[in-house]
Amino acid sequence: MKKIVGLVTLDMKFASLFREALSRMGVKTIHTLSIDNLPLSINVIVTKRGEFQVEDVNRRILYLEDYQSLEELIERVLEVLNGVDSYQNILIAIDPGKTIGVAYSVNDKIIRTSKYFHELSMFEDVKAFLDRHREAEEKMILVGSTTTQEELSRFLKMLTKYLRSIEGLKIEVIDEFRTARGLIPKEKGLSKDEYSAILLLLRRRSRFKKGDT
Repeated sequence: MKKIVGLVTLDMKFASLFREALSRMGVKTIHTLSIDNLPLSINVIVTKRGEFQVEDVNRRILYLEDYQSLEELIERVLEVLNGVDSYQNILIAIDPGKTIGVAYSVNDKIIRTSKYFHELSMFEDVKAFLDRHREAEEKMILVGSTTTQEELSRFLKMLTKYLRSIEGLKIEVIDEFRTARGLIPKEKGLSKDEYSAILLLLRRRSRFKKGDT
């Protein structure tokens, strides 16, 4: 069933950007000018403090002003929709290559995926995600090993350099040739690189369920 979030705002530009971003994540947005016009079935609502002060004990209210960027707000919306209230483990799977696919997982729930054309922008996004989840008990990055050993070594060196300030971070290389494509259906609009990153996460989960170390 498709997840739905309510949006209550008079800011049409904000509403448009928010709807577009959530749509790419497979989430439907119902935008109204009053909370009274939202279906009672919607439990997560986004608004702006400057416009509305909402009191509703039965719904989760998120305010744009409480986050440093629209991207951070959207990330938190996705976490709430997936039932994430605290951070136990953070897993980020990276599929290296000319186009880089990344899957971001919190408490074993995939929150979002992204595709990057430049390593630097990917490193910056990954670091920002880890910074926002510093209190997580476990933080791990999974890297697919489809590239040559020389290229993989270079990539890992760069990755380690950019993330050296993240305490307790572990980096693990996974043999991507052993990921079982077709294990889950590829969703429409999902790039092959993002799909490969998701498979890396599933590969690690299945490995530990089998007791493989």
